[in-house]
Amino acid sequence: MKQTVLNVFCFFVLCIPLESLAASFSIGSMSVTSGEFDIDTSDTAGVNPFTRIGPNTNLVGGYIGNGGVAVAPEVPDPDSIVGAMFSGFPINVYTAASNLGGNTAAGTISGGPVPTGTLDDVAGIITMDLSSFFFNWNDSDIHAGTGKTDGVTSALATGAWDPVTGDYTLSWISLTGLGPKANLVSFISLSGVATPVPVPATFILFFSGIAGLLGVSNRRKTAGTE
Repeated sequence: MKQTVLNVFCFFVLCIPLESLAASFSIGSMSVTSGEFDIDTSDTAGVNPFTRIGPNTNLVGGYIGNGGVAVAPEVPDPDSIVGAMFSGFPINVYTAASNLGGNTAAGTISGGPVPTGTLDDVAGIITMDLSSFFFNWNDSDIHAGTGKTDGVTSALATGAWDPVTGDYTLSWISLTGLGPKANLVSFISLSGVATPVPVPATFILFFSGIAGLLGVSNRRKTAGTE
């Protein structure tokens, strides 16, 4: 009887944590290979693809880019995450806790923490906090991230994630107006590859040890009945 209880207990210790770990992981690294934005659906410019991809696009690895500081307005920022041309000027994308000074007339614009996110390998969903996401355009900083309490901006960026290939596509809506056009809404999307934080080796060793104990227990029980 005691052996049966032990086996049942070990079984649940083994299986329940694995199930919870399999459902959702933190994002360990990610790349951005493409994306686009649409500033205001009534804008005749339509969808604008990101045509320039920076050397570092791992959004969860720390803040990226300098927001156009010390870069002429007509020159793409080589350190930005991604970029595109819009109305004759480059849009440079960066992440920061606040705007980095491109638009000093507007004062400090709040951003957010270093992006974080989760990958659900059961539902195939990626979810991210991109509240630190900025556009720099014509030497003006525009907060284009998630989480603003304006009734328009998405609380989080969400999308599909393939746990086999790591491919993802996520999107969000952000109020990105500037000056007299303060109510312009942007629809932004990013695509690339995202990988989960690996299961720590200690967990693997722990579960392997439990499985080994179960195997030894079963062998002893079988040997005792022969």
